[in-house]
Amino acid sequence: MENKEQGIAPKIQQAENVSYQQEVKDSQIDMNPLHGAEAEAHDAAIKKDSMVIEPNVGQIVEPLTGSSVIVEKKPEPAVPDNGFPIGYGPNEHMKKIEKPKAPSFRERMKHARGKMTKKQKILAITIPSALVVLVGGFAILVAVTGMFKVDYSGTYLAAKDLKSELQGLRSDTNCDKVIEYVSMQYTAMETYMRYIDGCKVASEGVSDQIVQKVGDTDGVRRDEEVRRRYETLKTALETAKQGNAEVNTVLDVYKTWHEWILAEAEGNNKHQEWDWTEADLESASDILIKSDIKEFKDYGKKWLELKKAAAEATNAYFHHALNTAEDLQMLSQVMSEKQSEFTKWKKENEPDVTDLYPLELVDTAKLYAKFEEFYNYIRETYQNNYNTTVRGCTQFVTSVQCD
Repeated sequence: MENKEQGIAPKIQQAENVSYQQEVKDSQIDMNPLHGAEAEAHDAAIKKDSMVIEPNVGQIVEPLTGSSVIVEKKPEPAVPDNGFPIGYGPNEHMKKIEKPKAPSFRERMKHARGKMTKKQKILAITIPSALVVLVGGFAILVAVTGMFKVDYSGTYLAAKDLKSELQGLRSDTNCDKVIEYVSMQYTAMETYMRYIDGCKVASEGVSDQIVQKVGDTDGVRRDEEVRRRYETLKTALETAKQGNAEVNTVLDVYKTWHEWILAEAEGNNKHQEWDWTEADLESASDILIKSDIKEFKDYGKKWLELKKAAAEATNAYFHHALNTAEDLQMLSQVMSEKQSEFTKWKKENEPDVTDLYPLELVDTAKLYAKFEEFYNYIRETYQNNYNTTVRGCTQFVTSVQCD
């Protein structure tokens, strides 16, 4: 009994499965009403339509993957069947398709104004007008005040101060007097020192502050040609100052020698030339012996030796205790020999200080000539660009004359 029931169960299950599959099949809806050749033709038409999106685009299909991309096609110029381009040869009567002309600036502005609001139109008029007024006013201000114009007045006036300094150096005679009176016993030491001090000032040249004052002016800073000429003059002035660097050393030599000349002359006057005391001889000769100048040291030592011998012989003759004529004759002969020996030696060996230590200064005449080149250029430039506010020159009706 049980075996019979087991055989019937699979048959019942199979029948249920067939019934279920039939119900599912009956429940499906046919989504494609077209069948066969008609359906294939419909699908091909849809595919063709999907490829033609616009006249100027196309589709490129990748063969391997089947993917595609839409690209823009460049229009090819139309050429008639006869092969000639439009507008040429047999096709000359055909109208050539012209490229659309871009609108002019005026048309674009007109179009833009048409889209503006009332507020935008007001701003478009007021802002340019304000800019025009501002630029015009600034231009008038510049023209009237010369705001950006180079002002040569300061350069001219500073150059005049420099001119006065150089003229003073050119006409200075202190250095000439130092040379001329170095061995002059009648020139007092106080007077000679004034010559030395004046020569030192002249050797230092013009003041650096005055030269720099010219360089700080508007004309030198903003005018290339003026600056070039100024730098040339400045270099010449600095070179001259360097060339006079040894002047002070030479002036010290001249000072020592003049002091000695005065001491010797004073002793000769006091002691009637030959009747010197030993103390006065040593005091005078120390001026040379204790100096730092070799030629003076050597001369001072020999001078003391010979002058002392002549003084002793002179003193022996005039202050002797002998009474015989022979003794007096002998003393007189010794005195004469010692005095002659000293006089001859001095004449042959006295140093010429101007030859040993020449006082050489830069030629101020040449230096002033270089300055005049600079000054004349500044003067003419200022006359042509005269500052009527600062002035400084003589102004006529139609011209300006600067010194």
